[in-house]
Amino acid sequence: MIQISKLPWLLVAVSAFCNCIGNILLKQSRLAINNSNFLITIASPWFIAALIFYSTGLLLLAKALDQLPISIVVPTSQGIGFILVTFFSYWLFNESLTFNQLIAVSLIFAGIVVITR
Repeated sequence: MIQISKLPWLLVAVSAFCNCIGNILLKQSRLAINNSNFLITIASPWFIAALIFYSTGLLLLAKALDQLPISIVVPTSQGIGFILVTFFSYWLFNESLTFNQLIAVSLIFAGIVVITR
């Protein structure tokens, strides 16, 4: 069972995941509809799903901020999101994953570890 003291950090992690999925869906919405106008874009199921995930992530982050300091939560959430987007974009969209990106992801991860201690 999850300890109550760990619940806010779980909310941060799920929030970061939701924002990552929102970014991936936003990318997919752009790939699915080439050269579309604004109304077609916002009516796309991919775009609507992205908004839902972004909103869910925002609500979960707000709930985590009830118990955790913003100076730790926001960098942690954003860092986790950067890491997840890097690997998901490589896996789902066959985007390149360079050595420099791997170093940057490692530094972001190290920063998350340091800031949460």
